[in-house]
This record gives sequence, C-alpha cells and structure tokens, in this order.
Amino acid sequence: MSPDARLSVVLGTYNRLASLKRCLDSILAETRTPLAVYVADAGSTDGTVDYLTSLDDPRVRPVLAGRKLGQARAYNEVFRIVQTPYVAWLSDDNEVVDAGLDAAVAVLDREPAIGMVALKTKDVQGPFLGSVYLGGVSEIGVLNVNQGMLRREVLAEVGGFSETFGFYGIDPDLTAKVLYCGHDIVYTRQVALHHHRDWPLQEGTPEHQELARHHARSLSLYRHKWGKMAQGAVAWRAKRRVWTWFKRRLGGRYDENSTTPRLGGLWRDWNNVFLARHISLIDPWSSAGRPYHLRQHAARRPLPPDPKRPEDG
Repeated sequence: MSPDARLSVVLGTYNRLASLKRCLDSILAETRTPLAVYVADAGSTDGTVDYLTSLDDPRVRPVLAGRKLGQARAYNEVFRIVQTPYVAWLSDDNEVVDAGLDAAVAVLDREPAIGMVALKTKDVQGPFLGSVYLGGVSEIGVLNVNQGMLRREVLAEVGGFSETFGFYGIDPDLTAKVLYCGHDIVYTRQVALHHHRDWPLQEGTPEHQELARHHARSLSLYRHKWGKMAQGAVAWRAKRRVWTWFKRRLGGRYDENSTTPRLGGLWRDWNNVFLARHISLIDPWSSAGRPYHLRQHAARRPLPPDPKRPEDG
C-alpha cells in the first residue's frame, strides 16, 4: 500500500472473475485519490486467485482466505487491518463511474459531521433496471446505504458489519448503527456506481427461493434488533401520511422513476424525504449546489444488541 493512501476499498468475491475484473478496472481507472484495494477471495476455483496473484499493481492487495467466511466476517477481517482515513465497501458486481469514489472522499473532507456517504447506485442489469437509483427506507424510517464510504474511526466505533446478519441485511444494519451513533449520512448527488445485478428472475426456481429465504431472515433479524426505534415518532408518521395522500391525488402523474426534476428534486428524492424519518423536508433546497443530498441526522442513542440467530438455538 502506498504510504500516502487515503482510501481503502474492500470488496469480496467468489467465482465471479469477469465481474471482479470489471470492478477492479473501474476502481483504478476512475479514482485519483491515493488508495489501496483489498480483495477478499473466498476460495474461488475459476481463475480468480491466479488473476489476483498475477497483478503487478501495489494498489491491489489480495486477501486469500481460501474458504467461505460469510460476507460480514470477510469484510470485518479486512476492516481491522486498514489504516487509511476513509474506507469504502463494494461488491464485485459494482462498477465505479464518474469518479464516484473521489466524489465521496471530497464530501468527507469537507464536512466532519458527515460520518458516511452512500455511493449512489443504479442497476444496469436485473429486476430493478428502471429505478433511477437504489436505496430503500427501512421500517424504522432509515434510508439505507447499499454501498458506501465512511471514516475509519466511525467504522471502528460501530464495530463494522454485524456477523449475526451474515450476508443479507448487513448494509441496513450498518446504516442504522452509524446514524444512531450520531453521525450524519448523505447520498452522493450523482450516480457513483453501476450495479450489474445477477439475480435469478424466474420465481419458483431453487435459486429464487433461496434468495427469498435469505431476505426474509434478514428482515426478521432487523425487525427484532431495531423495531423499538420505530415507536412514537409522531412527526415521521404524519409526514408519511401526507405523502401517501399526495401521491394518491397525483394518480398517474406520479412516476417514482421519472428523471424530470420537481421543485428541486426527482420524485424518488421526494419519496425518500417524506418516508425517511431523519431527512428534513427542506433537504432539496438546503442541499442545493452541494455534491450530496438526502442528509440524515439523528440524535445519538444507545445501540441495541444483535439478536440471537435462529440457528444458534
């Protein structure tokens, strides 16, 4: 790693050599910030290990576990050794576009109160191809970060990813931990990543059923851990009702994936402003002219413990 590196990018991979090459090439081509890229391989047998060990680039640092540790644990083991001020996590099916990582670094450099930057992601393959960008609001009102960058000290404070969740659900859980530790979270205004989502599309297949089981498990764990945070919050519930009424009045004129700005934001932006608990109603105007928006701010509060996993008995 270069001694002047300011950013560590951590990504995991397993038997997806073509995706990994596209991801790595985009990181190195689109990023001017001095960085180190840690690639955690879970024992690939498709030539990934040979490819990684053949690279003659000091910025790329293979971490060859040789076996599946689970995504959360694989990331956490790398998080413990990074020394750069900023850390980003990506998936091997991501592709960095428009200097997206540099944009997030600039945001963190500029505002110390911001603890994490969501790397705005757009699907270019898969079932959500029509979405203007990804990121849903959880049932406790937190706008989730699917892929992001945060300060190393914030990452250490929240303990990295929850290994209870394992794979699905680790990103929403991390988002909530950062937010409720008192650190603001923002989205990059421009799309920073393209997502080549390789999901089984046909319902009823074993692959699709397995995916559904993982999602159901992660939602159950999230609800068990964070559900009490949704209690009360009268103002949040009121603005959700207002938004529901407003969309009903608009009818067919409302298109969540329209790319036409409305009063300073896209319909998707306004949807997140009204549905998310910790985003101000004036966010489209207060963030105007900045390289970020959808700023979440919450008071610091004690974090709930991880729930017991069903498989632990």
